Amino acid sequence: MDEQTVAKLVQLNRDFYQSFAQPFAETRATPQPGFARLVGSLSPGPHTVLDIGCGDGRFGRFLRDSGVEISYTGVDLTPQLLVYARSAEDDILLTRDINREDSLSDLPKFSCIACLSTLQHIPGHANRVRLLREMGEHLTDNGIMFLGNWQFMDSERQRRKLRDWEIADIDAHDVGQEDFLLSWNRGGSGLRYVAYLDEPMTRQLAHEAGLQIIESFRSDGREGNLNLYSILTG
Repeated sequence: MDEQTVAKLVQLNRDFYQSFAQPFAETRATPQPGFARLVGSLSPGPHTVLDIGCGDGRFGRFLRDSGVEISYTGVDLTPQLLVYARSAEDDILLTRDINREDSLSDLPKFSCIACLSTLQHIPGHANRVRLLREMGEHLTDNGIMFLGNWQFMDSERQRRKLRDWEIADIDAHDVGQEDFLLSWNRGGSGLRYVAYLDEPMTRQLAHEAGLQIIESFRSDGREGNLNLYSILTG
């Protein structure tokens, strides 16, 4: 994917989340069922947690509500979402464009890194590998990483949200077969870019980034399988 198309897709999602921060956060008020299985894979705490694309911080809240002792750092592209993310006074919340190389370079290592419903918004295979590799570099020895990617193409209900690229002034030939434009209709109408990262693609990305998947499972949504979770080590 060329740099101009990457920039268009990044801006598309930046505009979306800035415009719909409040209604989007409202749809994320409750934790996903799959979170409980992720927490079950954690060693006894305390844990230092880096939440990539943290949004309104619901994963950090879920960890605390589950009794996990954490020091929490959340990074997100959208400051309007970070307004909702703080659940403890010592939380560190940072506005970062993780589409940019070395966006995490000044951060320490963490025992747990989560990237839930975020890698799917990174345009371009090489950029996704780069982000995963950078995340791996910030894992402590014996650290653990959680990925979650939306499996919208497996749901007829979600496929109804697909829209033609021309609506966003993007040529369909400039994006990959895994790239899609989806509509949003809560608190107004909007568009966002999402990549469909299924299990084979997730395994390929992890392999190229030098990471090892130790477990994968499906959970969430009405169908009970709307998200693909992967648990990884460095």
